[in-house]
Amino acid sequence: MKISKLWPATFVAASVALGPTVVPAASAAPALTAAPQQAAAGARGSGATLTSYRLAPGLLKNTSMKDSGNPTQVHGVLGMPKGKGPHPVVLVVHGSHPNCVPTGAKGIADRPVKTRWPLVCLDPDDPRPQTGLGQDYLRQDAGLSYLVEELARQGFVAVAVDAVAAEQWWVGEPNPEKGYTQLIDAHLKLLSDLNKGIGHGLKIPGTKGRIDTSRVGLVGHSRGGGYVLSQKAAKRAGLFGAVALEPAAPAEPATHTVPVLNIRGACDEDTGADAGRNTVKDLAKSGRTAVAADVVLPGTGHAMLNTNLAPAHADGPGCSAGQAAAPAAARAQTAQLTASFLRQARHKASAYRLPALRGVTPKGGNLRTGGPSVTFRKAPQVTFTDPLRIPEVASGERLLPAIPKDLKVSKSEDF
Repeated sequence: MKISKLWPATFVAASVALGPTVVPAASAAPALTAAPQQAAAGARGSGATLTSYRLAPGLLKNTSMKDSGNPTQVHGVLGMPKGKGPHPVVLVVHGSHPNCVPTGAKGIADRPVKTRWPLVCLDPDDPRPQTGLGQDYLRQDAGLSYLVEELARQGFVAVAVDAVAAEQWWVGEPNPEKGYTQLIDAHLKLLSDLNKGIGHGLKIPGTKGRIDTSRVGLVGHSRGGGYVLSQKAAKRAGLFGAVALEPAAPAEPATHTVPVLNIRGACDEDTGADAGRNTVKDLAKSGRTAVAADVVLPGTGHAMLNTNLAPAHADGPGCSAGQAAAPAAARAQTAQLTASFLRQARHKASAYRLPALRGVTPKGGNLRTGGPSVTFRKAPQVTFTDPLRIPEVASGERLLPAIPKDLKVSKSEDF
């Protein structure tokens, strides 16, 4: 997450938009450049089937331009669990991280999942050097595929959503809350259609009759975590639980009536070691929900929770490089806490027992006085599918309105 401009109303921070270059729009989006394979069946492992998908880009109505809006990719990583179902759904939303970056840019993982989108990034045919604006559009949704996989292992249909456009100043000032909401609505519509046997051209077997979009959980990291804690998200129909990961907390108080878990990184170099704590503490005091839990993970930084980003060498104020946790261990702990919490929230547990991995042992509990206890139990380490090995399926069909051919986009150095 980058902090530079102030968003209106509900959020505290925003991403950078500098040095505009106006270009005409083009709606086509090329395939992933990083994925080594395409297949109709997803990657299988430990009870979860993973599939990366992309549909035609579309338009979000989330900017200050009345008759226009931000172009957006419609990418997602879908995790299907074992069992007949129908299974409840969890939507996973990433944060506002660098995009349209030069290949090999500082702060980006060595092997990110990426594609090309010259509408908003540098055109590969542009002779300008990649000194700021670059060619690589990062699939930040794929950077959270480990969360999707663990959620699917624990019985949820989970989708990580490409939400880059929610925050960008490509076509006027954006309203991130509107952008996140519209994108979640679109992907929920896709899941609902898949459940009915309507594939929108995507060859994803084993979905018909197995997806229950009337039961929804929300998970968000960084700015996505801020959205999850927002009042708009709290009003989501069918919401049964929410997890905020190192959130850029909203300026407004949380109003959730369902169980909420806030996970902080003790070495968070971006939103800070207390990210979201005050928001959840105030929610607990309000009495709206019986579970307003706050947990801190030792040695855990911010960038390390998205596999597209390079972990900081010395994470957070007061944390040295030697105190930083192994990124894979931090992600495994985060994923297991998230999925276990939502599974117990879905079943309205009278007491929560959450997994604790050796080396990244969580500390914290339920801040709501008199609410269900939140304690920890020892759990084994788990591994996850390499995001680059998740098969992709694609279709030219669209879920959102078409991008106007004459749309003018302000390209900017987003790094």
